[in-house]
Amino acid sequence: MQKIHSESGEVLISISPLIDCRNIKTDSADDAGGTGGANGAPLHTRARGDAARERQAELSPIHDFMGKLLQPGAIGRLAEYVRWQAAWREGYANGMSFDEALATAPDYAPLSINLDLTTACNYRCDHCVDMDILNTGIRYEHERLKDSLTRMADKGLRSVILIGGGEPTAYPGFGDIVRHLKDRDIKIGVVTNGSLMKKVREVAGVMGEGDWVRLSLDSADNGTFRAMHKPVNAKCTLDWICEQIPAIKDANPALQIGYSFIIVWRDCRTNNADIIENVAEIAAAAERAKRWRFDYISLKPFLTRAEENNAEIVDLVRDEEHLGGIMKTIRGEIERAKRQQDDSFKVIESTNLRVLENGSYKNYTEQPHNCHLQFFRQVVSPLGVFNCPVYRHVPQALIGGKHAYATDADRRETRDNTLRLIEAFDAAAECRDVTCLYNHANWFIEDLIRNPDKLGSLEAGEERRDYFL
Repeated sequence: MQKIHSESGEVLISISPLIDCRNIKTDSADDAGGTGGANGAPLHTRARGDAARERQAELSPIHDFMGKLLQPGAIGRLAEYVRWQAAWREGYANGMSFDEALATAPDYAPLSINLDLTTACNYRCDHCVDMDILNTGIRYEHERLKDSLTRMADKGLRSVILIGGGEPTAYPGFGDIVRHLKDRDIKIGVVTNGSLMKKVREVAGVMGEGDWVRLSLDSADNGTFRAMHKPVNAKCTLDWICEQIPAIKDANPALQIGYSFIIVWRDCRTNNADIIENVAEIAAAAERAKRWRFDYISLKPFLTRAEENNAEIVDLVRDEEHLGGIMKTIRGEIERAKRQQDDSFKVIESTNLRVLENGSYKNYTEQPHNCHLQFFRQVVSPLGVFNCPVYRHVPQALIGGKHAYATDADRRETRDNTLRLIEAFDAAAECRDVTCLYNHANWFIEDLIRNPDKLGSLEAGEERRDYFL
């Protein structure tokens, strides 16, 4: 049994080494970690239908993850993974152990990571999905974090989103990490609450084409903003944050800056609290964003965490008729917001919002048993390395400790743990309520693994230099 420990030595989760995958526990999706395949077999032997493999037309370009994996800079890695998985499945049928299969595994770091720099936050948002981990005092050793990023870059890391678990600009080494990544030609995205824009301004000059900063603002009015976010600093208002954007755009016009708006409707609840509704402010927020020279406003639905497994999910609080009325109101606001669009400003609707409106969100909850995207995208956090942004800090999604990539030996062990978790984490069970943006990519890869001859006709797409997953 492979044990993953916290920095204090506490056992966080145990992962079967899968010396023989026929020994994986299979009785129930409610087993710890959701592990197991039918009749003692690994998850990939469980039959699934083909309906969920169809390409969902609602995917916005930023969520076309299969298109990103087909770029010339990634398609070779994708093909290696598919061939290895196909060979392992054939080998399993002929008695191969998983340890034997690991000896031939592709040796890569993730293509893309979410990097949670800190658990510290200077806001007290009622709607925060990470409230239970904020301000814990758990932190990285800065130089070991840089060592991890260096080794990951050497093994194929192409993009990093500084986000989540706290406010990234509150990390004392924020600027050093940005420069360290840019020295290695890593594309960077930053998701910030906007309270420390001075930190962003200081590194704006080293960021370039394809890099972006997105501010979580969720309102058009100072009163709504402060009521929703409860910033510690009294001077932190929506006006004060927006007033700082033009100087950054003047310093670096290539840096894309977005205005993030999580749509909260009547009856939304999380953390045992009613959340402040902001639907009526969508159009006004778009006008404000354009006026202060943001490049776009991004609209997405409110998320909460499921009680049974702590996954981030869209909160459907009532029946379809009730939801339809809410979406009609939201659609009217969005259409008014789109009047602001021109060559310099866009209104972006997230895939989650599109599928919630048209009722196809259930198509995105039918997952294959194996989540293949965790080989290409992970979350690195002071709390550890996790297999998906939906499951940051969830024990059954833990791959390794916070410095799991700090040495070559650690990196190889983390790669092996990743491949073990692909076999042990049953996405069909764990993610059954998750409207998964990786759904199409996972089914596409699953189909290639089952039919590896298709690799011969697989063609590279255009090179977008967008490897954010």
